[in-house]
Amino acid sequence: MKGWQFNKEESSEKFPDEMAWALFCTVEPKRMDTTLPFYYDESVFRFSNGTESFYFKISPSYHEFEVNVKDASGELLYYQLLRTVGKVEVLEDRRDHGELLIVMNEDRNSTVTTIELTVRPRFRVLVKEHYV
Repeated sequence: MKGWQFNKEESSEKFPDEMAWALFCTVEPKRMDTTLPFYYDESVFRFSNGTESFYFKISPSYHEFEVNVKDASGELLYYQLLRTVGKVEVLEDRRDHGELLIVMNEDRNSTVTTIELTVRPRFRVLVKEHYV
């Protein structure tokens, strides 16, 4: 897991900003209310890696992140609605490899769940639970 460790005193950004998301997803978001700052808005990103298509719905201030992945024929491969996201970090953002780390630690005392979500070159998801 690329050396990630849970740190209660973490002070870095909790979610990437709008520009980082747009670069990672290679598309501009569809925003619910463009008059709000990105952090307080709900944003949808739809993009493809050539094999799978992705739908991300992000609501940073509500700690929510929805992921929907379909194959080329439109069949659902993966769906998850996460409501306790404390942090999202872009681990890699290259043309040939894109990977996110999603940390779910909101409203939890003894465990933290992490999800490594790879979108390029092919979709892959790794879910791990850690004791804190």
